[in-house]
Amino acid sequence: MILALIGKDQFSKDKQTDKFLTDALGDRKNDPLSKQIVYASDTNIPSVAGLIMESCGAVSMFAPEQAVVVRNADAMKADESKALARWLKDAPDCKLLLDFDELRANSELYKILQKVGKIEKYEEPKQYKMQEWIASNVPAHFGKPIEPAASQYLADALGTNTKLVCEELEKALIYDPDCTKITFDLVKTMITPRREIPPYEILNYFGMRDAVGYTRKLHEILYGNKDNDAIRIVNALYGHAVDLLNFMSLTAKKMSAEDAAQALGKNYFMFCKQGNAAECCRRWGKPLLCRVIRRLAELNYEFKSSSWTVTSQELALAALVVR
Repeated sequence: MILALIGKDQFSKDKQTDKFLTDALGDRKNDPLSKQIVYASDTNIPSVAGLIMESCGAVSMFAPEQAVVVRNADAMKADESKALARWLKDAPDCKLLLDFDELRANSELYKILQKVGKIEKYEEPKQYKMQEWIASNVPAHFGKPIEPAASQYLADALGTNTKLVCEELEKALIYDPDCTKITFDLVKTMITPRREIPPYEILNYFGMRDAVGYTRKLHEILYGNKDNDAIRIVNALYGHAVDLLNFMSLTAKKMSAEDAAQALGKNYFMFCKQGNAAECCRRWGKPLLCRVIRRLAELNYEFKSSSWTVTSQELALAALVVR
């Protein structure tokens, strides 16, 4: 039984690892002598491939072989991966699970694993799908329903790290183990935002001139993570404003919205349907959009060439929409 798990959905991979150990060991699942956990990222191991092969061939006191789980398998060096691939080529009789974040499909190890074992892929949900993922997975895992507002808060606060979401919820439930439902108040009180908010999340609020949503998201981005700086926001807004101006010019020439999006190199659904490009252009109008583009260019220079406090940057950026 050789199984490779590939992807960054660590919550789902951990559940599959637990199932693998149950299938492989049965009642001996919790016997530490019946399984070996190898961390490929451990620099104290002289040869990760050698340890894997040795562990797969070892016997415990109660069973003829061990189940071996390799964590962070993509941390193996190239020569270690080749050595492991050569050993796996002969389809050894073993119980081995390899946990990868990434493994290229054209690599030798991937091709060998396809032949002698099974490959399963577990990709993280996209950010816009995270609320849906939480709503469908959390009730089954914790045995408690979750409020829609709570699942949305978790998605906004913790991002797409599925394992982190469940770990934080476990901590919250220690505080209130007898609750019958995971509520918004519980997660809001016990879980602080830890997600780096990418600047592009503010674009739709900016385009629709939604002053409330724009200022709220602007504040979250600027104060939510030290890596989020005002220059990145300016660059994102400038690029989006130019795209809207170009879209406005193309559609004014009787070009269809779909063709205009294609000419700009944009995904039609994301830019026109979900991003409401036509409505954004209507709300801004060409003269005002041109003024905002000029102001964004000025802010880019000013933020780079002089010292601004975060508060003053926030006020200058908020003034673009709040009028």
